[in-house]
Amino acid sequence: MQLHQCDVLVVGSGGAGLRAALEAASAGANVIVAAKGVPGECGTTFTAASDWMAFGAAFGHADPADSPTEHWIDIMVKGGLVCTPELARTIAEGAPDRFQELEDWGGDFDKTPDGKFKQILSDGARYPRACGRGADTGPIIVKVLMEQCERVTREGPGSVQFLPNTMIVDLAVDGAAVHGAWGLGMEDDEPVAIAAPAVVLAAGGAGKLFEVNVFPEHATGDGYAMALRAGVPLLNFEFIQIGPSIVHPIHFALSGVFWRLDPRITNTQGEEFIPKYIPEGVDIAEAIYLKGVSYPFTVRNASKWVDVGVFTEIAEGRGTDHNGVFMSIAHQPDEVIETEAKVPFEHLLKNGLDLRHEAIEFAPAVQHFNGGAQVDVRAATPLAGLFAAGENAGGQHGADRPGGNALADSQVFGQLAGASAAAVSAEAEASVVQTIAEAGLADLSEGGDGRSVTDIRGELSWEMWKGASVVRTEDSLTAALSAAERAAEQVADAGGSLRQRAELRNLALLGQCVAIPARMRSESRGTHYRVDCDAVNDPEWQRQIRLTMEDGEVRAVKLDKIALPAGLAGLQAKLEG
Repeated sequence: MQLHQCDVLVVGSGGAGLRAALEAASAGANVIVAAKGVPGECGTTFTAASDWMAFGAAFGHADPADSPTEHWIDIMVKGGLVCTPELARTIAEGAPDRFQELEDWGGDFDKTPDGKFKQILSDGARYPRACGRGADTGPIIVKVLMEQCERVTREGPGSVQFLPNTMIVDLAVDGAAVHGAWGLGMEDDEPVAIAAPAVVLAAGGAGKLFEVNVFPEHATGDGYAMALRAGVPLLNFEFIQIGPSIVHPIHFALSGVFWRLDPRITNTQGEEFIPKYIPEGVDIAEAIYLKGVSYPFTVRNASKWVDVGVFTEIAEGRGTDHNGVFMSIAHQPDEVIETEAKVPFEHLLKNGLDLRHEAIEFAPAVQHFNGGAQVDVRAATPLAGLFAAGENAGGQHGADRPGGNALADSQVFGQLAGASAAAVSAEAEASVVQTIAEAGLADLSEGGDGRSVTDIRGELSWEMWKGASVVRTEDSLTAALSAAERAAEQVADAGGSLRQRAELRNLALLGQCVAIPARMRSESRGTHYRVDCDAVNDPEWQRQIRLTMEDGEVRAVKLDKIALPAGLAGLQAKLEG
């Protein structure tokens, strides 16, 4: 077993993990960053792509009426009033400074001729505040942060070392505090133990829980699962953002521009099916237009019928082999595609797709988990020494989130997590972590002669997408929950490596964590659409659901109604509007 010791262990090397590592090292900590791939080339921040990968920051450059307070209001309203208000405010107030840092470090984001940041209007925002540089925003952020981690390692006062191709399997908890974590090599199952008095969970979402997703290959929700097993509650886990995305041969979010070019959407039978899903009294042109300004599926406007239609066609077997349907804008003149759709046209052309002549395959794809581990404004969980940032943190987003808030969140709470973790001064005993690791390995090493991990995961991910994604009912969620429970029962005997069984264990647990609160929430709100419930934004459901693990079972509890601060009076009316 490899043994390592450091001041701060960061799990994940995406935007949130790198920002946490940089902050901790800048405060003098010696940091190890563990990643399932190659740092700088893996993680959602690096791999996600759309025509405008946004970072939401209320500079007021495009409209001086914008401000962090207006951003806070938008987060709360788009979040269906089930965000934790102080966490939402933390993102809104911290985002401008964090984005300016990235620019100062060499980000070189798009600007207007007068040197101000170019800001566009994104979904869920009343003012244009989305900053970035088209499809390159995420990779630029990762590149800048990697360079800064190299600088602080070279110049001090702390250091950042990387542990690539390593899955952190579980936290090492002794008493009421974390003492580090242990993991496995991605290819060889070689065990590793890292003693650290502070751990930051920034391992990203659990996209691979769903068959149709735009997450990187190893996004199995490890941070959520290890937090829950360590006694840390999860919040808002029923809220998952799902948006139309190309599913083959690459992943690319289909946001604004595609929907403004009169797209022709057909199933494998050549049928333009969207009209049959549009209710009487709803203008199909308006629904299509709203899809362009409401990228994630939401119950707040008529764009939802487009998502419902595409989802239903695929779920009922009229989709492609890649679980998609077709969209074409090839009927538009070449010059229109080349200019009005310049960013996606050029990006897709580099990847072998020519929008001037070819249809693309797309589907409602899972693209962000709004819930996560319970944290406070310091990014601290209830477990001493454990912090969470990015998708692994919960409460800052609610039933939905404005476009650009995921990247803003990664930098705001990444910085907070790193600073908080560096302030933990206790020393962790390597012997304690090694003992815990050995016990965990023994538990995971049972069996291995049953069904293959691949088969079990395939069955689980299809049932989760079909039953717990766009359209949800009591029956569909029960079926998804049953699939997750069946998968959990098969982990010990599943055929595959230790690492593969560890990923399956996490996915089976998290399937329950999605289905249980989604079945409990008997209303529709934001990304959560209960077609069998009449209530929408029920004031009695202006509350979060907290998940815990007791005696190996997931428990769900409805929390008290969220009390809105005095400065947010009247938001219920905005939500209804």
